Amino acid sequence: MKRYFRAPGRINIIGEHTDYNDGYVLPAAIDRYVTLSIERTGRERIELSSAGREAITFGEGEIEPAGNWGDYVKGIFHVLKSVKKVEFGGLSIEIESTVPEGAGLSSSAALEVATITALNEVFGLSLTDEERYRLSQRAENEFVGVQCGIMDQFASVMGRQDSAIFLDTVSMEYEYLPLELGAYSLVVFDSKVHHELLSGGYNSRREEARKALEILGKKSYRDVSMVDLFSARPKMEDLYYRRAMHVVSENMRVLEVVKTLANSNYENLGRFLVQSHESLAYDYEVSCEEIDFIVDTLRNLNGVSGARMIGGGFGGSVLALCEKSEREKIVEVVRERYFKEFNIAMDAYEVRPSRGAGEIGE
Repeated sequence: MKRYFRAPGRINIIGEHTDYNDGYVLPAAIDRYVTLSIERTGRERIELSSAGREAITFGEGEIEPAGNWGDYVKGIFHVLKSVKKVEFGGLSIEIESTVPEGAGLSSSAALEVATITALNEVFGLSLTDEERYRLSQRAENEFVGVQCGIMDQFASVMGRQDSAIFLDTVSMEYEYLPLELGAYSLVVFDSKVHHELLSGGYNSRREEARKALEILGKKSYRDVSMVDLFSARPKMEDLYYRRAMHVVSENMRVLEVVKTLANSNYENLGRFLVQSHESLAYDYEVSCEEIDFIVDTLRNLNGVSGARMIGGGFGGSVLALCEKSEREKIVEVVRERYFKEFNIAMDAYEVRPSRGAGEIGE
C-alpha cells in the first residue's frame, strides 16, 4: 500500500549564512512542498523516480554518492543504516516537488526531510523531531558533501502555520513568532540564475568565516562584539574583516527583527531586509548582478517595504515584503524590467508560513 508524505521548503526572513557560524536565524516553512509516495515491493532494490528525471535504483549494500539528485535521498538511507541499522528491503519511491531548485528555498532539505519522515513512519523508527532534522543535516554534510548548517532541515521539520521560528543555533532553543502579515505579503522573485555550484561557493564562505574567527582569536562568533571587530581591523586582511562583519552584524539584525515582529512593525522589517542584502552583497559577497538588479528595482517601487537575497547565494531568489494592494503591479514591473535587462523570464509568487513535514492523504 502506498503512503504519502510531504515536507516544506523554507524562506529565511533574516539570518543568512549565520546558522553555521553559531548565530541566530529566523526561518519559516512555506507552502511549497516536496511530496513523495512510498511502497514496499517484493523486489530487492530501492527504486526512485521523479518526473523529468532519470530513474535511479540501488541496493542496500551499494549506497554510494553518484553526483545526481538521488544523493539527497540515498544520504538518508545511508545515515539510517549507519545509526539505526535498518534493513529496508525493496521500496518504490515516487517524488514530486513544488519547491523550485536553485531558488534559495531549500529544495534539498525538503527532499531529505520528506524521505526521513516517510522512512520513520513506514519502518516504525520512532525518531524524534530532533533526530529527523539532525540526521537530515548529517546526510547532506557527510554524504552529499555540502557543509550546510542546521537551519534548513530544522525549519522543514519544525515549521508551524502562520509562524516564523527564532532559532539559536548554539543552544538550539527556539521560539515561534506570529507571522500574520495583515496588509503585507512575502513575495519570492526567482532570478532563474545560478552562477556557481552552491557547494563550492557555500563551502568556501564557510571556511573564510572560520578563518576570520581564528584571526580574531575567538572560539565562537557569539563571543565577538562590534568593538572586538573594530579593534582587530588593523591585523585582519580586508576579506576576512568583511566576512566577520557580515556574521556579527547579521546576528544583531536578527535580534532586532525579533523585536520588530513582536510589534508588527513591518516597515522596520523591510529596512532590516535591505541592510541584510547590502551586507550579503558587499561583505559576504554571495550576491550577483541579477540578484542586485532585482533588489535595486524593488527598493525603488511604491508598496515595497524591503527586499534581500535569500539562500546560499550566487543566484537564486529575492524575498520582498510588499503591500498586498500593490503586489500584482510590483510583480509585473519587476518581471518586465528584469526581462528587458537580462532576457530572462523570472518567476514570482507569494509564499505563506506553513506547517512542517508529515504524512498526508493521497
